[in-house]
Amino acid sequence: MGEKLNLTVYIRDREYFHYSGAKKITGVFESEQDIAGFLKENKVSLITIIFSRPSMFVRTLEFPFSSLKKISQVLLEEAAPLFPVSADELEFFWYPVSTDGSKTSVTTFAVEKSKIDKWKKHTFSKKCKIRISFEPFILSNFISRITQYYSFTGIFVDGNYIFRLKVKDNKVVESSSMYLESDVLEIDFSNIIENRTENLPVVYIGDQRFIRDIRGKVINVEKKDFPSILFSLMESYPNIAVTTFKPYSIKTVSVSISPGMVMGIILFLAVSGLMFRPFFIAKKAQIKLDTLNKQMEQVFKTAFPEVTRIVNPLIQARERLRNIGDVQQVIPSISVISIMELISEVVPETIPFKVSQMSLRGTDLFLTCSTNNLENVDLLVRIFKKSKIFQDIKVGGIMPEGGQISFTLLIKVNENAKK
Repeated sequence: MGEKLNLTVYIRDREYFHYSGAKKITGVFESEQDIAGFLKENKVSLITIIFSRPSMFVRTLEFPFSSLKKISQVLLEEAAPLFPVSADELEFFWYPVSTDGSKTSVTTFAVEKSKIDKWKKHTFSKKCKIRISFEPFILSNFISRITQYYSFTGIFVDGNYIFRLKVKDNKVVESSSMYLESDVLEIDFSNIIENRTENLPVVYIGDQRFIRDIRGKVINVEKKDFPSILFSLMESYPNIAVTTFKPYSIKTVSVSISPGMVMGIILFLAVSGLMFRPFFIAKKAQIKLDTLNKQMEQVFKTAFPEVTRIVNPLIQARERLRNIGDVQQVIPSISVISIMELISEVVPETIPFKVSQMSLRGTDLFLTCSTNNLENVDLLVRIFKKSKIFQDIKVGGIMPEGGQISFTLLIKVNENAKK
């Protein structure tokens, strides 16, 4: 049995881990059996889970008001359709980026609940604490401490993994990541920075052997025997995982009732039933009426799920049925087949283009695509923008994979698109 120490898990393409202290163990968790076996043999007081940029879905939204309380109330409803995964499967976080008069720009990011719940089960069974952290905030915190910069562009190089972030006033306003082919040893950082530094100082973190012609501050970090340079940083600066900047979380409110409380309620109702039986008999008719009203409300919710406030289901149903003709005129009906046909018409056959995943919610179209090089990614975006059918094109998640460039497109489809 090992001594009681801390375990750090860095979730990227794999689950890298480092067990700190006198007995240092580092490696990769390949399966649930690996994790269970490790926790059985080594006592752990705290598990720190670090989610990398590829493990996070990130979106930026703008609201026409500055009240953070009001934003928190509507954020989930506004952000959920923008993510390729159902909101029920995600854990959401957010923070304000900038305020311009009455407008507020907000960054929302989410991670899959299953990845968090898995580690919560392990911590519960082993009676240790868990701490959730995120790669952009850790690297931003590290660079700020080392350089005393509060606004900068940061480049993190870890083998063939490259992470880029832009920080203004100690807030991460942009972040992206990519993987290079394993045989690429020299990196053209001018393309990664994309000439959009806005005169911000540039800071590089990584092994200097793979960096050439650098214009900016370099923080040279050796990988040593760790599976990731991030562990080298945390070994030298163990407090960087405790960032001062913490995003807000979006969680549904639930009420938990203990078994003792349930038994107490049952006992109270039993005694009350004996004492007030005549009163209950007198209310029997009212109870039947209430039951009927609830059934009517349930039928109304099933027929009209978009209505959130129900006052009188019978009257509201009559009103909506009366206006059903108008409703049918304003609700767009865009089929997936027609969208595929439109994409085939817009994209020339000479450009390699493959759609592996398509999600259509109303007029919001989400595509997971691939092509053969970065130039074609830019060309495809320009082609979609020229089309009158596709609007508000947003590109993200650009990542080389097996000789192809995979990326995502979030598109608003014109309601006048052919059905």
